[in-house]
Amino acid sequence: MPSSDDTCTRGEILKQAAKLFAQRGFDAVSVREIVEAAGCTKPSLYYHFESKEGLALALMGEFIEAAVTARTRAFAQAVDAEGAFVLFGREMLKLAVKFKDTLAFGFSIWFGRSSLKSLMARVEETDRKAYEEWHKALVRLGMSPTVAMTAVRAYWSMLLHELMQVVQCPKWKGNPEEVSQQITRVVLHGVLSLEPVRKR
Repeated sequence: MPSSDDTCTRGEILKQAAKLFAQRGFDAVSVREIVEAAGCTKPSLYYHFESKEGLALALMGEFIEAAVTARTRAFAQAVDAEGAFVLFGREMLKLAVKFKDTLAFGFSIWFGRSSLKSLMARVEETDRKAYEEWHKALVRLGMSPTVAMTAVRAYWSMLLHELMQVVQCPKWKGNPEEVSQQITRVVLHGVLSLEPVRKR
């Protein structure tokens, strides 16, 4: 148990770890630096997380869970492909603003600048499942399987670019709704030139 005078919370540890990992990468940050930034002790960190690796897994897990929730909500509420894209893009851009440091840390993992092999594998598996779910949802919403895969790839490429803009710009000024609508229009215009989307 943490000491009674240790006011450090799990949330504060996650917040400070995200900042440090985003700035310098997982391998360059020590547990000592994390607890000093969070204003607590090593026993407190180890009470909430078994290790620095466990902390990193929890950090990315929090973002992944929020992204999965946004995707599930978009699929449940949308009546067509356009609606699914717009709803999910808007929510992901909002999450990017909220979890900017965590996302920056995530990008450093995706681009291979980390010794966290287990976390990298988890991110890759999450991405694979997301592609599969998007493909199934778009087919269900009226696209042919081939066009749906093209749409998913184009959509993710454009959305990823915007998410990186949020991370790179200290004060991102974009409007999540408008940016999401723009991405969706470009993607659907492109896939419609390949094959019209069937009406439900």
